[in-house]
Amino acid sequence: EYVYRIEEAVIRTLAHFGITGHRVASAPGIYVRLDDPRSHAQIAQRPQKGASSAPDFSGLGKIAALGLKVSRHCTYHGVALNVAMDLEPFSRINPCGYAGLRTVDLSTIGVAVSWDEAALVLSQKLSTTLSP
Repeated sequence: EYVYRIEEAVIRTLAHFGITGHRVASAPGIYVRLDDPRSHAQIAQRPQKGASSAPDFSGLGKIAALGLKVSRHCTYHGVALNVAMDLEPFSRINPCGYAGLRTVDLSTIGVAVSWDEAALVLSQKLSTTLSP
């Protein structure tokens, strides 16, 4: 539920900027359609009850990543929403361990927003989705 709520905050942040975020089964983070980031059409890779196949990232780009750890009763967490950055280094690695997974940012998909504005919206959405 914790991962779900953080992902939901990112999805709502993207929606604020007119972008549709998607979850991919067995691959935490948020993804967008590369051909139409504003499309609300469901993706075949969406989480489904009982599904246990390897993630298929065809036509998708990862726009947000999550990092969570629980150790000695403490939670360490992070979420990274790519706003406007140099994506070239990602072409030299397998993001999140997945060969061929593209990494995108808001500017690449046509959203002109400052880091400060994106951070403000995301913090508001996190506050809402993580509240009891």
